[in-house]
Amino acid sequence: MRIYKTLMNKTFIYLLIAVLAACKSTPYSDETTKSDLRAPAYPLLTLHPHVKLWSMTDELNKQNMTFGGSTQLPFVGFLRVDGAMYRFMGSKELPMQAIAPMALDHEKWEGKFTSLVPDEGWEQPDFDDKYWQLSEGAFGTPGMWEARTQWTSSNIWVRREVEVDPYLLEHKKIYLRYSHDDVFQLYINGKQLVNTGYDWGANFKVEVPDSILQTMKSGKALIAAHCENRVGGGLVDFGLFAEEPTMPVEKVAPISYEKEWTGRYTMEQPQENWEAKEFDDTTWTEGQAAFGTDDQRNVHTPWFSPNIWVRRELTFDPALVKNKQLYLRYSHDDVFQLYVNGMQLVSTGYEWKSDLRVNIPDSIAETMKDGKAVIAAHCENRMGGALVDFGLYAELREAEQTSVDVQATQTHYTFECGDVELKLSFTAPYLLDDLETLARPVNYISYQAKALDGKEHDVAVYFEIDPHKAFRAGQSTQIYEKDGLALMKTGQENQKLWVDKEKDGRSWGYFYLGTKDDVTCAQGDAAEMRAYFMKEGDLKQMRKSAEKRYAAFAQKLDMNSDFPQHLTAAFDGLYTMAYFGEDLRPYWNKDGKSSIEDLYADAEKDYKEVMAKCYAFDRQLMADAYLAGGKEYAELCALAYRQSVSAFQMSEDSDGELLYFTPQVGPVDEYYPASPLYLRYNPDLVKAMLNPFFYYSESGKWGKPFPPHDLGGYPIVNGQTIGGDMPVEEAGNGLIMTAAIAKMEKNASYAEKHWKTLTQWAEYLLENGTDTGDQLTTDNFAGNCPHHANLSAKGVLGIAAYARLAEMLNKKEEAEKYMNAAGEMAKEWEMAAYAGDHYRLAFDQPDSWGMKYNLVWDRLLGLNLFPERVIQKETDFYLTKMNEFGCPLDSRHSYTKVDWTVWTASLSADRMQFRKLMLPLHKFMNETTDRTPMADLINTDGKTIVGFTGRTVVGAYFIRLLEKE
Repeated sequence: MRIYKTLMNKTFIYLLIAVLAACKSTPYSDETTKSDLRAPAYPLLTLHPHVKLWSMTDELNKQNMTFGGSTQLPFVGFLRVDGAMYRFMGSKELPMQAIAPMALDHEKWEGKFTSLVPDEGWEQPDFDDKYWQLSEGAFGTPGMWEARTQWTSSNIWVRREVEVDPYLLEHKKIYLRYSHDDVFQLYINGKQLVNTGYDWGANFKVEVPDSILQTMKSGKALIAAHCENRVGGGLVDFGLFAEEPTMPVEKVAPISYEKEWTGRYTMEQPQENWEAKEFDDTTWTEGQAAFGTDDQRNVHTPWFSPNIWVRRELTFDPALVKNKQLYLRYSHDDVFQLYVNGMQLVSTGYEWKSDLRVNIPDSIAETMKDGKAVIAAHCENRMGGALVDFGLYAELREAEQTSVDVQATQTHYTFECGDVELKLSFTAPYLLDDLETLARPVNYISYQAKALDGKEHDVAVYFEIDPHKAFRAGQSTQIYEKDGLALMKTGQENQKLWVDKEKDGRSWGYFYLGTKDDVTCAQGDAAEMRAYFMKEGDLKQMRKSAEKRYAAFAQKLDMNSDFPQHLTAAFDGLYTMAYFGEDLRPYWNKDGKSSIEDLYADAEKDYKEVMAKCYAFDRQLMADAYLAGGKEYAELCALAYRQSVSAFQMSEDSDGELLYFTPQVGPVDEYYPASPLYLRYNPDLVKAMLNPFFYYSESGKWGKPFPPHDLGGYPIVNGQTIGGDMPVEEAGNGLIMTAAIAKMEKNASYAEKHWKTLTQWAEYLLENGTDTGDQLTTDNFAGNCPHHANLSAKGVLGIAAYARLAEMLNKKEEAEKYMNAAGEMAKEWEMAAYAGDHYRLAFDQPDSWGMKYNLVWDRLLGLNLFPERVIQKETDFYLTKMNEFGCPLDSRHSYTKVDWTVWTASLSADRMQFRKLMLPLHKFMNETTDRTPMADLINTDGKTIVGFTGRTVVGAYFIRLLEKE
């Protein structure tokens, strides 16, 4: 069986990279240097800062992907192999299907209302409500967040017309969900379903009885409600839903509390082979299950002896053995053994349990291929109650995940689906040196099938998505075809610029899924589409349904192909931000002339070349990081890469200036730790991070002699709003980042363009001296810390960085002045921070200590301000403070910052010292019990995070890769 090939021979890696680099176009190879890190969360789709989807479990089919928190996106994948279905992605549970949604679920609905007492029959379908007002639900008093229509009178009457797909009435349970405050009555087609007293509450659920369902067979329902608000808040919200709580399960031979069943039993020791399929049990007694004492559930055949033996003979469709996963549900009290066709499946000690489940393995299923089985059980009652009950069930199979591999731009999975292997890859083409590709809000979902037995197989893949709840999408999901593309589009209708976007980024823009490949697609009931695909292997003749939430794509797979087939996911954000009064479009559509179909056309045309480049980039990154810091360091870099890059968007302003920004546009002290990643692969992107801050300072809008903390936040950018001033912190950040750009590019032209501003920042640092007083630092979350030594070091290095830039621009006088001043300040710093075997956290705290991570730039920029003894003494001291998962940030707490830990580990060029400080971070990420995107604030004495998850600052891991640049 082939899974990802692991390139362990370093010589081969380097030869391969050299060959690839020599080629004009990148040859395709799906080789990876496999990562063995068990990620705390696996990146899947990363399309936009607000559209990043992760798997929070180690197996892709154990849970739906999420947005890094609790909001799930039901996105399910099945592979059909010779008629059998295997679920490889997403949860087996289906969410409740909205026939008529509630405002509680962030959905829209309309109804007519009145506050005047209506005539009799107001709840009937044929009532004339033409004088009632039409408005958007829910209805409520101010302060009720769901309310879209204000209701301030004591009473309200609401009528809502709903269309119902008759198919749902036949195949699913129908429920009404409602919220109310206070006294509430509700009717469907004139029949009362809810009648409360003086009460209030949210999200109640009641099943609609057959007597009311009969009135809905025409496909229409009139839901009418009356609410009396006696005191305080008032609310009316309701909706109609259909429920398919799990994957369709076939009850082949149900357990007794679902359906009565009959078997044969004896309480006398039977002859040998009593459990065998061919055993003659005609002398046994026939009895009705369950068997047990009177105190047990559903007992129909009393049993008070010490032992009982039970046999249940079954006949069923033989196709179930091949196409579905068979399993038993059983209950027992006390010692219990259970057999299928003579082969033991369960054997317990002295215990009692109810409604357990056990899958029937292939070895036993082989004996059931004729559609016949005998389930035999023995139970020994040692004390108290006694019980024997069991049943046979069939459900769609789960694929067996055999591998997962997180690379910089891709996450790869492999699965066994019977005799076929499936390779599934999620690719975010974040190629930082290719701005056109980087700026496309496009990800690829690629898949290949290979026979494990060398035989021919009929294989097709099925993807199904319900984007509404996740994307706040209302009723606007549609599938359409254009220019050879099959596309699903979801998003709120009639979006108004910068309105809803401030509340929730996912309520803005449009999410797309589609391909130019040969696929069939449909919208409809999820369970019905799955059943149809299982039977036919496509969706060609799937009936048209009124249900528009679920969309599905099906595709026949080319077995053993050299190149994968794929779907393409995209997000059209329309605009990125309002930038000082200018509405900016995303970089891929900066002139406003491109459509989503154009985006798809480019993404499809470049698919093969982009995939080849992504594989090549991933291999190169792993090789480079391996050389810099070892295997574990390489795996951390690979995991950090997409998390950091996915936090950014790209635009151009009206002057053609490139802008690269996170949603709140800064703060600079988050760009600073992230910058090594971008310095390593494209310094132009670090310029694009700084451009808005230079513009703000140089336009006269800011007016302070140091940079702002941020520029206003998503989506309106008008200037600093989020935090207080951090003068030394941000001035040092800006100067160091600009100097790092110059070092990487080997020229200071960018600094020259902004020289006046940089000079102002350097002068500010010089004027404020070595001791920064009570200024805020980026680590103020750990507590206010005046006279902070690490902040002071940043100020000193900022001055020296300015001097180095002056030197590169041949400004010799300024270079000498500022470098001499920085040298004197470094001496003052050493004296003020000296604490014997280490240096203090704060100048006025003798017994304190803390990481001096800012000092890393002294070596990387070649400034050589601080003596080697300072670095050696500090790093030696950190090793005396190590806990299981790393060195604490400082003496006040046991937690640490992972970005600063990697920088601290990089203070010295010593590789072994680097690994001693870095390896505990790998151990933490591999073992943490908190399943979230990579955190940067973690406990060093436990497996839990403190906070700060999914942030761009993890670009800090790449600082070791700046060593030779």
